[in-house]
This record gives sequence, structure tokens and C-alpha cells, in this order.
Amino acid sequence: MNEKKGKHWKLIIPGIILALVLLIAAVFHVNEITVEGNTFFSQEVVAGEVCNTFLDHNVVSSWIKRKLGFCPTLPYVREYQVTYPGIHKIHIKLYEKKMIAGISYMNQFIYFDKDGVVLKSTQDEIAGIPLFETKTMTTFSLYEKVQMEDEALLSRIMNLSGLFQHYGVTWDRVVFDSGNAAFLYSGDIKVNLGKKDNYDEAIAALSDILKTAKEQKLAGEIDMSSYRAGGDVILKKN
Repeated sequence: MNEKKGKHWKLIIPGIILALVLLIAAVFHVNEITVEGNTFFSQEVVAGEVCNTFLDHNVVSSWIKRKLGFCPTLPYVREYQVTYPGIHKIHIKLYEKKMIAGISYMNQFIYFDKDGVVLKSTQDEIAGIPLFETKTMTTFSLYEKVQMEDEALLSRIMNLSGLFQHYGVTWDRVVFDSGNAAFLYSGDIKVNLGKKDNYDEAIAALSDILKTAKEQKLAGEIDMSSYRAGGDVILKKN
């Protein structure tokens, strides 16, 4: 008798488990995925990268998977959150890395973050993101650090990018001449920054002057190629 009961339960338990799995699969099936905060890629692309297995198309299995730490990495975001606003819905909120500047080279626009990691490459300039213009050979792979034939020039570009962001400098572009001296353009102001290993002192002194020039709608040129800390900054008006 006991053996028959044991065999009976051996048949019932798998059946119950299978029924529960089928019930969960049917009741919690995902039929809507929404994405917030995406600018690099479409909602469909992001949803496909985050929900990249059959487990992600069920609210319960998706939740378990993420609780166990099995989350895909998106190289163009700082972090992202997945929430479940309904038994058939998944919502993805992205916190994208910020493109702080770009490099214009050979009709290509290469945009990078504060660490020099390439976030986007396009043949069309993105409005509102300032550019460094150079003829130095530049190579890159998406989501890796940009590379330049002249490593010293790349170091200066990263130095300027960080300083502009730190001091809140509004700028349009920086053009490097044949000798790799830097010329900054901000509105109607042109600044000769010269060729230096770092521009910390120059940008610290320049930031407030550029803000004032913009407020007063001034136009002219500033020569800071030989600037030293504490020196005068003179705007020659056009």
C-alpha cells in the first residue's frame, strides 16, 4: 500500500509543478515593454538588449533572474532599472552616459564621454555637443577609448574636455592648427590657448570672462598662448 502511495505522489508532484509553471507562464506573460531615458537607441533596440532571453518575457522569471544578478550590461549607460508596473508589463529606465564632446575627423563625428569612451559615431553632427577639430589620425571602436596617432594631443583634448565641464564653460569648438596649438571658439569670442601639456590655469581664468562676454554679447579675440597664473586676460574687441 505504501509503495502504491509513493508511486502515486511521484506522478502527482511533477504534474502539480508543471501546472504551476504553465499557470505562471500564462498569467504573467509580458506583452508590453516600455523604455525611458533612451536617446542613443530606439525603444525596440533597448528592450531587445535588456530582455534578451525567453525568461525576460515573463514577469516572474524576469524578476527572479534579476534578483539573482543575471542582468546584461549596456555599455552606453551608467545604470538602468527594471520595474514591473503590471503583471504583463516591464518598464526600463536608463541613465545614459553623457556625451561631453566630439572629435571631427575625416567627415566623421566621434562623440565620447568624460573618460574618452566612444558612445556614438556618425556622419551627421549632433547639435548642441561641442567639437574638437583635428587632422591627426584618429581611430576608435564603439564603447572603447578613442585612440589618436598623437597621444599627447589626445591627452590635451581630454584635459580640455574635463576643464570645460568642471568650470561650466560654454563652447562651440576647439580647432587645432598644424602645430597642434588650440583655438577655442565660444560664441563670437576666439581664444588662442596655444600648445600646452595642460590648460588648467588658463581655463580657470577664462571661464568667468567667457560668461561675461556672452551676457554682454561681446565679440573679439583673447590671446592666452603665453598665459601664466595671475596674469591679465585681455579681450581685444572686434
